[in-house]
Amino acid sequence: MSRRSAMFMRARQPIDSALPLRGYFLSVGGALVCLLWLADWALPAQLPGRFSEPNPARPEIRIHSDVKGPELVTIDTNQPLPAPSDKEIVVAHAPVAGD
Repeated sequence: MSRRSAMFMRARQPIDSALPLRGYFLSVGGALVCLLWLADWALPAQLPGRFSEPNPARPEIRIHSDVKGPELVTIDTNQPLPAPSDKEIVVAHAPVAGD
């Protein structure tokens, strides 16, 4: 078999054989997801931590700032737009034939 015919045969191979990483990620990723599901089913549920229940000895954290944000901007789109005056109308110039 000549080198040229081998190159043509390789060019006609399906795309999947040219991208072996896709199969790797699908198989390894699928196996890892199955292991996570199996571990979630087999292992006991996590016990609640010591910070999950409210404690009167620890006050709630409240963050307050003296800096105020910008005022609310409301745009009323229900009112019609004013008609443009003759001074506001801009006419585009036609291109010169020499350009």
